[in-house]
Amino acid sequence: MHYDPRVDPKPAPLKYNPLNALVGPRPIGWITTVDPEGRINLAPFSYFNAFSSDPPIVAFGPNARPSGGSKDTLVNVRAVPEFTASVVSAELAVAMNDTSRESPYGFDEMAAAGLAPAASTRVRPPRVAAARAALECRVFDIVALPASRDGRTSHIVIGEVVGIYIDDALILPNGRVDSLALAQVARLGYNDYTNVERLYEMRRPD
Repeated sequence: MHYDPRVDPKPAPLKYNPLNALVGPRPIGWITTVDPEGRINLAPFSYFNAFSSDPPIVAFGPNARPSGGSKDTLVNVRAVPEFTASVVSAELAVAMNDTSRESPYGFDEMAAAGLAPAASTRVRPPRVAAARAALECRVFDIVALPASRDGRTSHIVIGEVVGIYIDDALILPNGRVDSLALAQVARLGYNDYTNVERLYEMRRPD
């Protein structure tokens, strides 16, 4: 089949929008922000990735709520333009999912999920202490996306990475990060996830 998703995102025989199933697996940015009072917000975003290594740039997409309002994460980075992106390893998947629930503004999802914060070195928001790697970021730009068919507006938050934490146990003698030990969780379509369990190497032809 072939169709225009701007006209209908799930024409028959599709019952669900397949975009997330087709563009994946997507790494999860477990984003910590703070409000002007220093209150912690923690939320996972599967619209997340790295876009440049030098300068080091990552971005995530805090899509608008179904109600049309901005997510707390977006409200916070507008007020305090910094965030951390903790890496979700397999053992943290359940806790990550728990922090995805919709909560009142100012609610501490990190504490509610039984997670402890660890202070960052260069930004105000902490990382998840149990995470085996994390990125400390300052907001470079916030880009408004085209409005959806129902009028909701979403955004892309672009961050410059100004600090990186890696658990020393993940660093191999050859100077690489042990991807299998990190066991990153990634989002597929629908309610499906996967995590890194197998590697293969393919060198570029040049």
